[in-house]
Amino acid sequence: MDGLTPFAGYNLAIGIVVALELLYFLSLEASTTAYRRFVLVTAAGLVLAVIGGPVAELVAPSLVHWVHGTAALLVVFGLYDPVANEVRTTEWDRALLTEPSSIRRPADWMTPMDDEILGAFYGTDLALTPSIVAFNTGFSRKEVNRRLIELETHDLLEKVERGKYRLTRRGERYLRGHLRAGPGTADASGVRG
Repeated sequence: MDGLTPFAGYNLAIGIVVALELLYFLSLEASTTAYRRFVLVTAAGLVLAVIGGPVAELVAPSLVHWVHGTAALLVVFGLYDPVANEVRTTEWDRALLTEPSSIRRPADWMTPMDDEILGAFYGTDLALTPSIVAFNTGFSRKEVNRRLIELETHDLLEKVERGKYRLTRRGERYLRGHLRAGPGTADASGVRG
């Protein structure tokens, strides 16, 4: 170790700040990381890259490439599911969009329960019954059934057959934050510019 050069000190300081910001973000999103290990794997890769790289540069410069390679692998395994052989787009959507108010613009007629009900349909192409939605959201079947009818009326869900609902294209656009769920049906006036 020859000493701390200004460039190495700068890299280390920036790495520490970024790592602290990332850890702070993860502490705020404890519910996200508690059930989604891939978020923690990706975060570990990022922390290793921003802290491990500069530290390895100071302590053992010959290991810098190994540290960065390991960090890159952790990030890749956090973003990619080798078992299903696909990128974890649905899981990351759910992990990053857990706070609907940050991206969605609900209509005046909507309740906070509606986002959770629609979230049960998101990322699946399944037709779900009120009982299944109630079980997965923790609301009563009676409340869920009432909201499913309302969401169908506003074209966010469609009734596939008696007692079975599926997310519509409009509902998917709403969940992605591309549509304000206004009082009408499938019109383009709610699309953000």
